[in-house]
Amino acid sequence: MLSESMLSTCIQCGICSSSCSMRFNMNIRKAVASYIGRGSFWTPELWNCTNCLICQERCPRGIKLVEAINEARAETIEKGELPKDLQRFLENIQKFSNPFGAFKRPSFEAKTAKKGEFEFLLFLGCAVYDSRVEKVAKRAIELLKMAKVNFAILEKELCCGNDVKAIGEKGLFELLKEKNSKFFEELGVKKIITISPHCYNALKNYYGIETYHIAQVLLEKVENAELRFSSTLEARVTYHDPCYLSRHNDVVEEPRTLLSSVPGIELVEMQRNRKLSLCCGGGSGGIVRDFRWRPSMERIREAMLTGSEILATSCPFCLVMLEDAVKTKNSGLRVFDVVEILYSAITGSPLT
Repeated sequence: MLSESMLSTCIQCGICSSSCSMRFNMNIRKAVASYIGRGSFWTPELWNCTNCLICQERCPRGIKLVEAINEARAETIEKGELPKDLQRFLENIQKFSNPFGAFKRPSFEAKTAKKGEFEFLLFLGCAVYDSRVEKVAKRAIELLKMAKVNFAILEKELCCGNDVKAIGEKGLFELLKEKNSKFFEELGVKKIITISPHCYNALKNYYGIETYHIAQVLLEKVENAELRFSSTLEARVTYHDPCYLSRHNDVVEEPRTLLSSVPGIELVEMQRNRKLSLCCGGGSGGIVRDFRWRPSMERIREAMLTGSEILATSCPFCLVMLEDAVKTKNSGLRVFDVVEILYSAITGSPLT
C-alpha cells in the first residue's frame, strides 16, 4: 500500500500520538513502530481513529497517517473482521439510510427538488434522524427561506457515505456514491448546501460537486444585509471547530465571523482552536460508539476554562457529542449550532 510504505520514513518523534484526539484509546506511534520493526501496521486500536486528521497535519515527515489507517481498516474488513458496533453502524446506513436504526425521517417544510426548479440542493444528511439535529435543520431551512435562497430538498436521502469511507467499507461507499450521483444527475443538481461538515467533505471532495456549508451561505447573506438582526444576544461564546470543516477543508473563519456579527456576543477562543482543535470523538463511526475515554469530555473542560456561557459548533455530530458530555459533567454550558444562534438573533426568539 502506498500510504503504508511511507510509514518507513517515520522518525518516532511521537508528535502523532501526543496530538491524537483518541490518544487514550489508541497509540498511533506504536502502530507505526510495529510496521517499521515487523512489517505489520495493523492493531485493533486503529478502529478507534476518528479521522480527525491532526496526526497527519502535524507529522514532520508528511506521512499520510490517516490514509494508512483507513487502508488498513479496509483490508481488515475484507477479511470479515469488524467491531460489532461499527458493523451495526454500516448495516443501519445500508438498510435505513442513517447510522441510528429503523427510525422515520422527520418531515421538513421545504419544496421537494424537481429538475430546473431550484439553484441549490439542501442536503440535510443522515444526522437529522436525531431529534436534536432535526431542530437545527428546521432552523437552517427557515433562514434560507428568509434570505430568499432558491433551494430544495430531496424527498428521500441516502447517506453521503463520508464516514462509511472513513471506516474502510469501500464497497458500500461506492454504492452510496453511485446511487446519490444518479439522483443528482437526474435532478440536475449543480450546487449543494449542507449542514454537516461530513456531508460537505464527501460531496465536495469525493463527488466533485460545488458544495457549500450552511455557515458560508448564511455569512454571505448577513454581509449583504439579506439577513438582518432584530435582537442582541449578550453572551460569552466559544467556538468548537469540527474536524471536517477545519482540518479537512480549511473552513475556520466563516463560522467565527458569523458569530462575531451577532450583536452582543463576545467570542473567545479555547486554547486549542482552528486547525489545532480537539476532535469531539464522533467521526468515523464514533457517534454510535462508547469509548472508555471520550475526547468530548476534555473539550467541555477546555470550553469551561474560557468562562463562556455558550459552546457553539457547526456540525451535527459535534453538537450531539458535546451536549452528551455537558450532561455527563453536569456543566452549566449550553451547546448550540451556529445556525440556532443566528436564527435567535434574527427572529428575536429565545435561544433554547
